[in-house]
Amino acid sequence: MKLSLRTALILATLTGLLLPAAIAGFIRLQAQYGDARALIKRDHARIVDILVLGMQEPLWNLSPESGRPLLESVMSDERVVRIIVSDNALGSFLSADRPERRSGQLHTLTRVVNKQGAQIGKVTVEFDDGPVFADIRHEQRQTIVAVLLQLTVSLGLILFLLGSRVVRPLAALSRQSKRLARKQLDEPFIWRREDELGELGHSLETTRQSLKALIDTLEQKNLQLEADLISRRHIESALRASQDRFQRLVESTRVIPWDANPEEWRFVYVGPQAEALLGHPLAIWYHENFLTTYLHPNDRHLAYQLFTEARGEAPVEFELRLLARDERTVWVQLIAEHRHDEDGHHLQGFLIDITARKEAELELERYRSHLEEGTEIRTRALAAANHQLETLSQSVSHDLRSPLRTMEGYVEVLLEDFDEQLDERARNYVARMRGTLRHMSSLIDDLLMLSKLARSEVRRQQVDLAQVARDILDELYTLQPARDIELRIPDMIPASADPKLIRTALYSLFDNAWKFTEQTGHAVIEFDCASVNGQTVFHVKDNGIGFDMAYAMRLFQPFQRLQQTEEGSGNGIGLAIAQAIIQRHDGRIWAKSTPGNGATFYFTLPDPRD
Repeated sequence: MKLSLRTALILATLTGLLLPAAIAGFIRLQAQYGDARALIKRDHARIVDILVLGMQEPLWNLSPESGRPLLESVMSDERVVRIIVSDNALGSFLSADRPERRSGQLHTLTRVVNKQGAQIGKVTVEFDDGPVFADIRHEQRQTIVAVLLQLTVSLGLILFLLGSRVVRPLAALSRQSKRLARKQLDEPFIWRREDELGELGHSLETTRQSLKALIDTLEQKNLQLEADLISRRHIESALRASQDRFQRLVESTRVIPWDANPEEWRFVYVGPQAEALLGHPLAIWYHENFLTTYLHPNDRHLAYQLFTEARGEAPVEFELRLLARDERTVWVQLIAEHRHDEDGHHLQGFLIDITARKEAELELERYRSHLEEGTEIRTRALAAANHQLETLSQSVSHDLRSPLRTMEGYVEVLLEDFDEQLDERARNYVARMRGTLRHMSSLIDDLLMLSKLARSEVRRQQVDLAQVARDILDELYTLQPARDIELRIPDMIPASADPKLIRTALYSLFDNAWKFTEQTGHAVIEFDCASVNGQTVFHVKDNGIGFDMAYAMRLFQPFQRLQQTEEGSGNGIGLAIAQAIIQRHDGRIWAKSTPGNGATFYFTLPDPRD
């Protein structure tokens, strides 16, 4: 940008006047911005901490409605734009969004919600700094108006002083400078002012004298320049020799350089290594029909792609086959790059022999095909083994049940016919034998059921789970009518499931709750469902002895009974059966508990029609 001296002086003076005020205003503005950012950060963290504490119980109990009042209270702050509360197992739990509040930059802060040492969810709050910074910008505009007013007054005063003391003297200096530019160096410059501009005029006269002497010196330098040009020709000759050495170095490698004319579909240069690659003389490589003749028939379409499509800036690569003189097939990797210069556009690149690598790839492909055949054979063998295993399990269960029934019959006869002849210790042994036999029979039934679940077909239909639950609990009441248990079951809980399978799963869950509330004075068993993130989640809750969540991974494994449940009965396979049934319905099952405060089992039954 070209500025006249007058303009430059005006700008320099105004800058000197305005710079202190601008720096002070900038420092004050930065301090205000810093205080505002600190206030926003502190308030943002305080709001997130409030939500983390307030959402512990709603997340733990999967009760979104209990956390909504706190969410709406926090959203009353005009700076809060969006709040997201998520559950680790179910995803989104609660959220609120006020996009119309977005007037500045958004600040996002996420904190983890913990309960009893376990991470149960996250809280994310988006905070807007627009209202706070709006006041600062208003004060900034007032400062700018004051500075502009000062600028107007200063500009008038500066124009007056420059016109009388600077501009007119500088015009005289400019006229004399133009004479200097036109090389009118013989006439001396005359200047009669004694101020700073006068000193500049005297300096111009000194410059005129120096330029005159310099021109005389340049004439001598021209003679020296001619001698330098001769030396440069010698340097260019040495550079050409260096380029020749570089070309010989490239042509001595296994990578074959080439250059081609895409308009004529022919090579204009090929490295001498090409003759050893195929055995053809180099002269043949320069024929127009070389590629169409010596390309493998299955790869001749690549010649069209090379000369018509390789016009972009990025290099292109092809893997193709060439026919050697001794009828060998040679695999090469062709790298091509389009170039455009004063001679037009052309292609250049390299040819690399990859025959050994391609032969190794073909051998690997043959090995892979052989491996796939072996895998298929082993798969068929595995299917046959599974069929044999199924047949064996049925045979073993039948062969085991027959002697068990015989032994149980003998025990019953022993108790009925020889009861009076047995003492108390013998009768106790016989009773324990009968219990063990019945436990083995139940274990065989459970194992057969668990093995059949993997093969059973799920026939879904609409089922009222509330009625199924009441029927199951009536059966349990029949076995222990004296139990004091409060049942909390709604009138109807609809679901899409296989009636027979889901009844077996619910029986395992209710039987589990029934057993582990036996030592509770007033037992409560609850069965209900809730919609969480668009998905229906069912739960069976009790106030029994509970269990430690550290052992939750063993909960659904067959024959695994947690240390806290040793006083209960059963063979430890009921929850494994329940999990298998829920998974056959494409659902999930999990549990939450605290020792001494009961347990809650959650499960889902996704409807495939949704």
